[in-house]
Amino acid sequence: MEEIPTNQKSTSILDMYYEERIDSFVDLKTYLSEVEAHCIKKMIERNSGNISKAASQLGLHRSILYRKLNGYEKRK
Repeated sequence: MEEIPTNQKSTSILDMYYEERIDSFVDLKTYLSEVEAHCIKKMIERNSGNISKAASQLGLHRSILYRKLNGYEKRK
């Protein structure tokens, strides 16, 4: 397994955003859940609300994407 250098600074905007906020996440599951929700919302926006196209581009079946979206609504 390749070792990840820890002395390198991240330069992407997404890396910088999460580096600033990493301490506010409770655990990895919470962190990954927020990243997933963000990616899903952005993909739906890019496809003008077309869930089928967004699901396809995310590599998910449409029913799985709807299930994830329903889960986000229940958590609010």
